[in-house]
Amino acid sequence: MQVQKDDVRNKIIETATEEFFANGYLHSSLRNIAAQAGMTVGNLYSYFSGKDDLFENVVAPAWEKLYSLMSIEYSVYESTHSPTLLQITDLITHTFISNKAGFSILINGSKGSRYENVRSDITRVLSRRLRAELSSGLKEEKIDPLLADALAASLMEGFITIFNNYGGDIDRLRNLIQELLVIMLGNLDKKMLSTDGR
Repeated sequence: MQVQKDDVRNKIIETATEEFFANGYLHSSLRNIAAQAGMTVGNLYSYFSGKDDLFENVVAPAWEKLYSLMSIEYSVYESTHSPTLLQITDLITHTFISNKAGFSILINGSKGSRYENVRSDITRVLSRRLRAELSSGLKEEKIDPLLADALAASLMEGFITIFNNYGGDIDRLRNLIQELLVIMLGNLDKKMLSTDGR
């Protein structure tokens, strides 16, 4: 049995990251990854059981952060104890900044993998929070869930457009995200954008 070497394993992951980033999961090939890493496909299989296993290793750090974000429970009645929409978007932005390639692969290139619904999962988190925020303070009126869904989908597409095109300037990225929130939600409820709930 071949002894695994950390530097070889890291080289495979680095090469796979480039391949998945460029081609997405569906159109990436273990043959290409092995060739770019300077090894045979058989040698690659001594480190990873297949494309799914390799993809998992590439996106795991970004996925773990996104999963913790999506696992937050929201309650309309305890909205002051829940993260604000601005805090949620800050978490999404921080996840992107700390693992740009993994995040981009998850959002843009996970079709065909078990992660292909990540974009809609994040949109559902945003929608739940928007519903909670829009409903808080209203006594009789009910917010149509479709409104929250539409706003969440628009925000998610806006975030992705900014993430994919911000040009590497982190300050610009943060400013664009905040400006997007103010433009889209500023007239709805100032509390949604406040970090202290005021």
